[in-house]
Amino acid sequence: MSRRWNRRASLGVLLASGLVFAACGGGGGGSGGTKTATGGRIDVNAYDPFRFDVKTINALPGELTITLHEKGATEHRFTISSPKFEVKVTPANPVATGKVTLAAGTYPFKCSFDGHAAAGMVGKIVVG
Repeated sequence: MSRRWNRRASLGVLLASGLVFAACGGGGGGSGGTKTATGGRIDVNAYDPFRFDVKTINALPGELTITLHEKGATEHRFTISSPKFEVKVTPANPVATGKVTLAAGTYPFKCSFDGHAAAGMVGKIVVG
């Protein structure tokens, strides 16, 4: 009986550990954090309810290729006001890529679809 209890206790510890790691995040679907562009490229995921998986993007000056991935069920846009840049995804067209050239500075971005920015779908690109 002692062995059976030990197995159950071990299984319980494993399950609890898995829940802790899942709650800590780590990959897809997070509500934002920081990502660094690699090789002048960055991937951004758009989720419902209205959030990007990143709040701050670090990049080097020059051309930046932004690929937006639709992970929800509504239209999303990744928009920079100046310089003017926008990529749009929909459930029917879930991936869009565009290029923008950025000098050193900070560039706010948002989802320009009605109400999404107001709901928190915003961030910034820090170039330096």
